[in-house]
Amino acid sequence: MIKLPNLKLNPFWQPRYNEIVGIEFGHNILKISFLKSSNAKKEIIKLASANIAGLSDDNISKILNSSLYSVNFKKPIIVDVITPNLTITKNIEIPSTNPDEIRQIINLQAARHTPYSKDEIIVDYIELGVYKQSYTKILLIIVSKNIIKKHFEIIEKSGFNLDGVCFSPEGIVTLLGEELSKTEDQQSYILLNVDDAFTDFVIIFRNKPIFVRNIPLGSQIFLIDKEQNLGRFIEEIKKSLDAYQIEEIEKIPKQLLLVEGGLILKELQTLLSSNLPFSINFFNYLKLFSLNADVSKTISTFNKVSFLNVIATTASFGKVKVNILPEEIKLKKAFEEKSRELIKSGIFLILAFVLSFSVMITKIYFKSIYLQKLKNLHLNVSSEAKKLESDYTKVNFIRNYITNRGYSLEVLAEIYNSLPQEVELSGIRLEKEGRLVIQGTADTMSTVFLFVDRLNKVKYFKEVRTKYTSKRKEGTSDVTDFEINTQVKKEDIMKEKS
Repeated sequence: MIKLPNLKLNPFWQPRYNEIVGIEFGHNILKISFLKSSNAKKEIIKLASANIAGLSDDNISKILNSSLYSVNFKKPIIVDVITPNLTITKNIEIPSTNPDEIRQIINLQAARHTPYSKDEIIVDYIELGVYKQSYTKILLIIVSKNIIKKHFEIIEKSGFNLDGVCFSPEGIVTLLGEELSKTEDQQSYILLNVDDAFTDFVIIFRNKPIFVRNIPLGSQIFLIDKEQNLGRFIEEIKKSLDAYQIEEIEKIPKQLLLVEGGLILKELQTLLSSNLPFSINFFNYLKLFSLNADVSKTISTFNKVSFLNVIATTASFGKVKVNILPEEIKLKKAFEEKSRELIKSGIFLILAFVLSFSVMITKIYFKSIYLQKLKNLHLNVSSEAKKLESDYTKVNFIRNYITNRGYSLEVLAEIYNSLPQEVELSGIRLEKEGRLVIQGTADTMSTVFLFVDRLNKVKYFKEVRTKYTSKRKEGTSDVTDFEINTQVKKEDIMKEKS
């Protein structure tokens, strides 16, 4: 296994990042890194790679599917590693220090730096620092949506979902910044990562990639015409330095670290030393790790290929800030996350309900037993007591009947006596708890109020109120519909009668 160096843990690292798969769609080589994390320990347990030159997306998906299922990961996080050759990077200054404002300005102006329209690109950035108190220097990262969409579809066809799209230079600096930085914080250095078809030119300052350029020359071209291509390689590095100087980002680096996998080109080191004013050193990142037999075999098979991008980005996922996922995928993932939380909440509610129901059933059971005991105690009560209770019930029924007899007619009579001639009733309804509802139509609003005033003086009613009045046309006349609510003082009247 590859044991990664001990790094300072991010306090926001989520436990779910315990199985991560990094996928790099190279120029001709597909690279896959399998990382397993447990507490502070991270291990690359496998590296997989395949030559995908000329293959269709379906065939690449099949290769990817086979590789992903070859490792016993239950539910891995899938990360798409985007290398500089697939991006456009620009160093720009934003007249704001507010992150929300910076994001808005970038979204509005990013298309100006590309040949694509606004709808064809995905944009993110790395903040490099604040100067003049109100300006923010950023490294703008622009990727074509078609690239991300293609990668997304290939991964989806392989049976997995894409969880993040990360920028490899940020992953490299995040993982290896402390290991590579042997100088003071105020000094910058160049990191040159030689891959099979491309070379990443990255200038690092204060553990941030402040300048990134892709050189379209890799280890393969040195096997064709070494002398000519080495000269071209030097020219590309000089162009990169010129571009860096023109933008006046930071100080000129004094150290160059040449990163590569298993293929070490001494001629390249010698040529760089003689043509560039830098201290040139090899940086073999594989020495940082302890390699098992399977990983060593993969690296030796593809000895002209650098696995730094995919390893570093996989190991740094959860710490890097750049995530070049399209907004629609981010929204979809946010929705899925909320759905999962809702499902969890629903399960907890059901469990709480089941628990409460169980407690209630238990209480009912014990109370039923207690009730049965009480019933057994009363089995010896004589039939005379039951007869007395029956007679008492009959007496109460007859008394209530005699007491209430004619009460409804009295109430209706009082309503009739209080009713103005201009009022026509359409309904009288006695609801629960003695609430009386009177509905009707009057010629004028004042007639309704007169009716209410009269009802307030009737001893059978209390709290007489008008619920609503509504004017309307009836023929050629204006009429007012109304509803009056009141409480019938039944108990008080019964007391008076008794």
